[in-house]
Amino acid sequence: MARTVKLNTGAEMPTIALGTWKSPVGQTGQAVKAAIRAGYRNIDCANDYGNEAEIGATLKELFESGEIKREELFIQCKLYNANHRKDHVKPDLMASLEDLQLDYVDSFVIHWPQACPSTGEAPAYNKHGAHPGPRGSGVMFPLEEDGRYCSDNESHYIETWHAMEDLVDEGLCKSIGLSNFNGRQIREILQNVTRHRPAVLQNECHPYLQNKDLMDLCRIEGIVFQSYSPLGSYDRPWAQQGLPSTGHELLKDPKLLEMSERYGKSPAQIVLRWHVQRGSCAAPKSVTHSRIAENIGIYDFELSPGDMDLFSLLNCGWRHCMFAESAMHPDYPFKDDLPYGYVPGPAPKSTTTSGR
Repeated sequence: MARTVKLNTGAEMPTIALGTWKSPVGQTGQAVKAAIRAGYRNIDCANDYGNEAEIGATLKELFESGEIKREELFIQCKLYNANHRKDHVKPDLMASLEDLQLDYVDSFVIHWPQACPSTGEAPAYNKHGAHPGPRGSGVMFPLEEDGRYCSDNESHYIETWHAMEDLVDEGLCKSIGLSNFNGRQIREILQNVTRHRPAVLQNECHPYLQNKDLMDLCRIEGIVFQSYSPLGSYDRPWAQQGLPSTGHELLKDPKLLEMSERYGKSPAQIVLRWHVQRGSCAAPKSVTHSRIAENIGIYDFELSPGDMDLFSLLNCGWRHCMFAESAMHPDYPFKDDLPYGYVPGPAPKSTTTSGR
């Protein structure tokens, strides 16, 4: 099986990326080194993860030493929710390029469809704080006086998309895409494209949330589907709220453990092989060097058709990354997954629990 997939731009994107959400500052750089040395050529970043500067310093070191060349890597980053206004889109990317110490990224996606948390008044940057703070303080998670997120309800992602297209024309990103969009929202983007179609959709996806309809939509429209939290994010900060509806963390599901034993592969390798074999890319996160290497060691075996079918029995619609505190925005994508009458409450104090 090929280790890359061709985007609608003609570029090749590696099917397995190193995810960096929740990767702690001080450990992320070494994780990136370990990944590149293990064969990764795709690094997934975002400005609100708070670790892009460390990734940039590591990439610079590797480039200057001659260990890897820029053109050998596929670097992804994301437009933050607070910067959806057309005049704020380019400053957002420029800040990421500065931190990453790059002239361009290979993929730039709208991180979430809703401009929340956001005031819409000025760009928000990681250097001002990737944490909650009062409106006007410049932080990435601005709060109203009642503790709820500020929401720029007049902003809509079509205007944002058109500003993203300009960045492709300027050579600051090679392709643009979407993340956490639902099917209706993806279709709206496609109906309003002027020059550049979405190349990638990055959404939560794993055997407990298989997103078959979204994957079919992407296949029909020539969009590559990339799974974040492809292993079920067992280290999600809000795990204390309970297990998935199956009663097991994904990697401890009995069906996967049985398959793992039969194939002589770890449960994570079984799941990641399932992702790529069904036509999806994946961005597993780890800072543990042995797991980083393990996660890319999936190209030397193949799941049988019967075992691929067995995964259908695991699909239970369990979504862990809701970012429900931003649901007051009309573009929030997962309203159907919220309880009837849900009203967003005060924002969590830690941005690691604010959503991806």
